[in-house]
Amino acid sequence: MALPQEYVLVLDEQQRWLPQADLPLASDHCPFVVAASAEHAVEQARQATPCLVILIGENHAWFKHQVHALRHSTHATSMTIVALTESASPNWQPERDMLDLDGFLVKPVTDDVLMSLVQSAIIKQSYH
Repeated sequence: MALPQEYVLVLDEQQRWLPQADLPLASDHCPFVVAASAEHAVEQARQATPCLVILIGENHAWFKHQVHALRHSTHATSMTIVALTESASPNWQPERDMLDLDGFLVKPVTDDVLMSLVQSAIIKQSYH
């Protein structure tokens, strides 16, 4: 499958992503590709570098490994990587353990917030 030049890669190893509940549909301009494993996400990113990667899951210990795998396996340090979290349960690891993560996306996510993040990620990628 040929990937678009600008797309959002969602890494959801626990297969809990529901577009209507977790993330609004961004637009046809920037489609979502969902990966169920880090290996699948890396393969997708090797085909075409996503502008934005959203990590979804409740086991936050694996995020550091996933971010490292994406950043170093695709040599695409320009992509923005964020983790989706619940607003009521901010139980994240200390900042020193999440050095390669660009930030957090807190539920509920609105179309405006998501589109702003996508646009920022596209601009960041264009400078690299």
